[in-house]
Amino acid sequence: MSHFSSEDEAVLQSMLRQLLQSVKEKITGAPSVECSEEILLHLEETDENFHNYEFVKYLRQYISSTLGSVIEEETEKCTSAQNQGEGTGYDTLVQHVTKKTRESKE
Repeated sequence: MSHFSSEDEAVLQSMLRQLLQSVKEKITGAPSVECSEEILLHLEETDENFHNYEFVKYLRQYISSTLGSVIEEETEKCTSAQNQGEGTGYDTLVQHVTKKTRESKE
């Protein structure tokens, strides 16, 4: 993400600020830093507006446009292997696709 212009960075900061303002009360009301971290880690599960935040929308679009083809290709390979009896389940699929995505040049 280091190739963003200063204008892009400003827009991203604004979107992130909006997200943090929305969860500020939950975070500041937490009894400890660890609890605040847990709230943020599980935000998608606990905040019904999670997918409506502009920052989240942006991240989903960015990931899809930059890594979508890698994710689809690796998922297809694993699904094909599973259909041939070689796969070991969903957790392995997620781990494999995550690993291959991290290792990809994209």
